[in-house]
Amino acid sequence: MYTIGEFSKIGKVTTKMLRHYDKIGLIKPNYVNPENQYRFYGKSQIKDILTINKLKRFGFSLEEIKKVIENEKDRNEEELNKLIKKRIEEIKIEIKLNSSILFELKEIERKIMKGDDIMSIKRSFNISICQLEEFNILSIRDRIAVNEIGDLINKLFEKVYKNGLNPTGNVMTMYYDEDFDHDMTDLEVCVSVDREFKSEELSTKTFKGGLHVYTTFIGPYEEIGEAYAALMDWIKQNDYRIIGAPFDKYVKGPETKCNSSEYVTEVYFPIMKK
Repeated sequence: MYTIGEFSKIGKVTTKMLRHYDKIGLIKPNYVNPENQYRFYGKSQIKDILTINKLKRFGFSLEEIKKVIENEKDRNEEELNKLIKKRIEEIKIEIKLNSSILFELKEIERKIMKGDDIMSIKRSFNISICQLEEFNILSIRDRIAVNEIGDLINKLFEKVYKNGLNPTGNVMTMYYDEDFDHDMTDLEVCVSVDREFKSEELSTKTFKGGLHVYTTFIGPYEEIGEAYAALMDWIKQNDYRIIGAPFDKYVKGPETKCNSSEYVTEVYFPIMKK
């Protein structure tokens, strides 16, 4: 048997973290002294702590690690394979993202070497007005960090296909906050679908359409503020006002395996004359 301090050295993890693992049921001590509450771990648990460390290095969350270990012990190969495949797909997306970041950094490096202004804004935008028609959408609204939008979109499509619906348009993200908060944003991801649907847990709703001003932005999402600024300036200059949540429509993105500089996003603001 090993004390918690000894097991901490073996597993290269703090005693505080071992207590947390115990609390969430990830790895519990083999024995707890009822008199002084000292924790003791067995030799067979060395494999478990080393497995946890490996899965953490692979980027699994503690909740996912718990599922992996439980499925491995239960010989549930199907569920275990699903978890592994899911992480493989996530890593592929991360690789694409990092490749895109590397490309952008090299472009910045090239500009620096040429003496160019790396912060200059050079894009120009064609701005148009359109009357959007009503259509059925399935959506999920949540308050999340902006970098979690992809996870919310995946959850949305799980619901679409689980309920036998077919997407009929591009994914859109609507933003409801007056003040933008990158780490906690009130947003709604939605996609048009081929029919109305209603169940106890979710149902389609109508996107009401109406008068919108829009433009097309080409480039990485973190620079899309240029398009927002251009639209806001146009709205002010042409005596309109914003009457609802703006939204982004993703025309071309990471799923196409292109560089982020080639992403195509349409940005819409619902408007009316003052």
